[in-house]
Amino acid sequence: MEKLKRRTQIIAAVLIPLFVSACFNLQIIKNVKKPDRYFKKAYREIEGIHRNNPDREGRPHKIHVLIYEGSDRNLIQVTAPLWLVKGCMDFGAEIAEDDNEFDFEDRFDFDWRGLENLGQVGPGLLVEVNDLEEKTKILIWLK
Repeated sequence: MEKLKRRTQIIAAVLIPLFVSACFNLQIIKNVKKPDRYFKKAYREIEGIHRNNPDREGRPHKIHVLIYEGSDRNLIQVTAPLWLVKGCMDFGAEIAEDDNEFDFEDRFDFDWRGLENLGQVGPGLLVEVNDLEEKTKILIWLK
């Protein structure tokens, strides 16, 4: 019985990270001088979502993040299923409860627990930031 339990733990330790990594996509493109084509493609996708679903009905399944860091010329693309984001949020909440020294809300003036209901917003644009001074651009949308 103990051997079976140990084998199950080993299989889970190998398969769970493989499963999760297949659901999460991170791409960093270095030395991007003109990120416009990436953002135009993202805007077209977002416009299509809003055209097909103007009332933002239904539940999104994925979060998409597109970031351009002008100072480093790095373009960062992230796609993750919302269940994975929620799992990470739950895990972070457990750690935060155990860590009395770190108070996220006081340090960053942001209540991250509000992100738990992200899936209720509906598909479409969530955040758009265009910082001309820092030459940084951020798009976050749900699909």
